[in-house]
Amino acid sequence: MLRFFIILNCVFLFLSCAKEANVKLPDAKPLPVIYSYICPADSVIRLKLMSSSPLYSSNQIEILAPVSDGDVKISSGQGTAQLIFNQNTRYYELKTSAYPIVPGQVYKMTVTTSNGDVATAEAQVPLSAVPINTVTVETITPNFGTYDQIRVSFTEETGRVNYYRIAALHAFAHTVQSDTIANDTRINELYSDMNHDGENVSMDGRFFLGRDSTEYYATEYYDVFLYNCSESYYNFYKSLRNDPGSGISFPPPAEPSLIYTNVKGGFGCFGAYTRSELRYKKK
Repeated sequence: MLRFFIILNCVFLFLSCAKEANVKLPDAKPLPVIYSYICPADSVIRLKLMSSSPLYSSNQIEILAPVSDGDVKISSGQGTAQLIFNQNTRYYELKTSAYPIVPGQVYKMTVTTSNGDVATAEAQVPLSAVPINTVTVETITPNFGTYDQIRVSFTEETGRVNYYRIAALHAFAHTVQSDTIANDTRINELYSDMNHDGENVSMDGRFFLGRDSTEYYATEYYDVFLYNCSESYYNFYKSLRNDPGSGISFPPPAEPSLIYTNVKGGFGCFGAYTRSELRYKKK
């Protein structure tokens, strides 16, 4: 009986101490999210504009929807130019014939939204495209599936810190059809030459082959790309690799985000690169 009385008293004391907590969550609003990567070899400058999704906001935001009513400008020593929203591609665009991208030049993107938010970011274009020396492809069949091991070799630039990324497209045509089918291998290998200036470099990537037998291919090849990147481009892709939840396909960030950004007043990445390419004919 005494034990039951003590338990009742403890319950009463606990309930009497409980209070309703009114915690004021921080004010939050969507911020601009921009993605743009410029290259001297490209014919069009493109920028994707979306909105972030604040963690503490009660508003439902379609975060993948493009924002079409922004004001987007690019500026450099060449002056300032306007990017116009293209309803077909859903990007803001400007042809490089009207505003060339020059190696070594620093460029700034300025985005102003309809509600007055301003986001800015800068990137410097690398000085040169680094040629690919060789590409080798080895087909490997372990217990868990067949894949091609793609090795890209090059001699990196001297005299400065450089950042590199490799990518590849896998293309083939069947013997019974003439159309060539190309697929992104999603290879995303990165390398920085910090403390390794001027060395010969080899970077490897894997592409897992589908069930379709290659014996029925009339032709098969890889288009391999080597990107000499700005530091912002490199850091952004590195953060995607380090975030197990994002991969390379990602939504605009919910705040706070561990994904790298060089955008002031918003999120995303403005980067630059030069590009070299080599085709490896497998069949």
